[in-house]
Amino acid sequence: MVSSNQGGVLNLSIPQFKCYVKRSWFTKDDSHNPLEWDKCYAFGIQSVAGKILTFHVMTDYGMLRSRVPLSEVYWNPVETKDDIPSDFKQLWDCFSENVSVVEYDYLAEKRCQVITKDKSLVWATYLFTVDWYRNPYSDEPTDYKCGHVLVSDEGYLFCMPNNRIYWRDSNWVTKPFPINPKDFKVDETLESVETKSDKWVSEDSSSFYYQYNEIKDCE
Repeated sequence: MVSSNQGGVLNLSIPQFKCYVKRSWFTKDDSHNPLEWDKCYAFGIQSVAGKILTFHVMTDYGMLRSRVPLSEVYWNPVETKDDIPSDFKQLWDCFSENVSVVEYDYLAEKRCQVITKDKSLVWATYLFTVDWYRNPYSDEPTDYKCGHVLVSDEGYLFCMPNNRIYWRDSNWVTKPFPINPKDFKVDETLESVETKSDKWVSEDSSSFYYQYNEIKDCE
């Protein structure tokens, strides 16, 4: 599944999933049990520059709510002692309103370990990926980050960039890191083939095929 917005539309569909939101998030009555949960379907996201990723959800009693923060969406009810702060679940705010959503087939249900803000490792499973574009940060190679939305084994969600995730796969990822992880470089450029040299390709718009140089077989 791939979806992308045109012209900076804020909202995108996502691979929908059942989830839970604390009743106390929806209500203004502080007397509600903090462990009272509403069952929901999460079916969309909204990306606002400088804010946490938010979700559109439908409750099982027919209330549609928008802008529910990622930090308040849970795969299953989570005990308070097992939860983590919102700034541990998503380290970087959304870069812009220009965003795409893709569910990579290769990463579907892949297991991984997330490096949190305090450098703890947390097991999680892949859900889908959000990727921002056409903004000063995403357009700068050294600042670029996508966000993989993951569900932790405890039941809360993450939105984490590539460099905060160690992917696990018993059939393929079988080797240790060959060097210190800190020695892997950050991309400093985004390659362009048209700026390689002044030897431009000439186009003949009246012909479909190009001329070619014949290469004889070696004897």
